Amino acid sequence: MSTEITTIPASVAITAPNPQALARGATAALALVNDFEITDAATFEIAAEELRGIKAKASALDDQRKAITGPLDAAKKAVMDLFRGPVEVLTKAEGILKGKMLTYQQADQRKAEEARLQAERIAREQREKLEAEARELAAQGRTGEAAVKETVAQMVVAAPVAAPAPPAVKGISTSTTIDFEVVDLHALVKHIAAHPELVNLITADSVKIRAYVRGLGMATNLPGVNIFQKQTLASRKG
Repeated sequence: MSTEITTIPASVAITAPNPQALARGATAALALVNDFEITDAATFEIAAEELRGIKAKASALDDQRKAITGPLDAAKKAVMDLFRGPVEVLTKAEGILKGKMLTYQQADQRKAEEARLQAERIAREQREKLEAEARELAAQGRTGEAAVKETVAQMVVAAPVAAPAPPAVKGISTSTTIDFEVVDLHALVKHIAAHPELVNLITADSVKIRAYVRGLGMATNLPGVNIFQKQTLASRKG
């Protein structure tokens, strides 16, 4: 944890802008461009000049906004920095303690499962022994006794083993969820290719596809991907 002392300002002063004045300039610009028509090179140049003016107004508004939000952002950052270290330490402590509690519960569950499997093994061995004795009696012609042995064998079941319940502690609960991890992406993709109804299980990585397309340009050949050009118009503030 960092030992650096963070200074939090005692107060932050801001100057509230006039909302009507802010909206008036933006609304006037919008009304102008809505009615403006570009019919030739001269009106295109006028549009370009107006575009630079709009960019300049937007930049001025952004500077005004930052003048207000800057001190607030700085104060918020100072508060976040002050609390970040202790919160991270407590979060780490929470994770360690939860891990130890889960380990204890899982050990109890393993013991119960082992006891259940042991009880089932004993019951199975008893059934097999009785069934063998029944077959031997039947071979001797003692069918009545054999039938009794068979019936008794069918009645042998494993002794019930109660699943351990976690200690009843106020505010503590344990839940079980089903999770997953992809260990073989190639196998997953092959399976989905053979079962198109599962295609929604995967999504295209737009970031990596965009980088790939930018590298190859219009020569990109990716089945199922439409490659096209688009134009944008950039302008600088006046």
